[in-house]
Amino acid sequence: MTEFLKLLAIYYMCDSAASTRPLTAEELIGCQRSYEMVKTYFSGLEGEGPLTAHQIAARNRAAYAGFKAWETDNAILVANMRKQARAELGG
Repeated sequence: MTEFLKLLAIYYMCDSAASTRPLTAEELIGCQRSYEMVKTYFSGLEGEGPLTAHQIAARNRAAYAGFKAWETDNAILVANMRKQARAELGG
């Protein structure tokens, strides 16, 4: 599994856990890191230095749109990853 897919596996695990119960403080920190890493992957702005509020908002919108487009293009893989995450959480 590529590093990107490992990151997404964590992302979907976090998403699944958060939809069924409150996350612990440790889980929340770890999940936030994974969300930020996914956002960075899809925004391509890693290491860009300080950003203005407007730039952050634009980056977030672009990253979200890129991520959702990727999910649409990879719907079967995404469904399988979400299913695996639910199974690992006992759901």
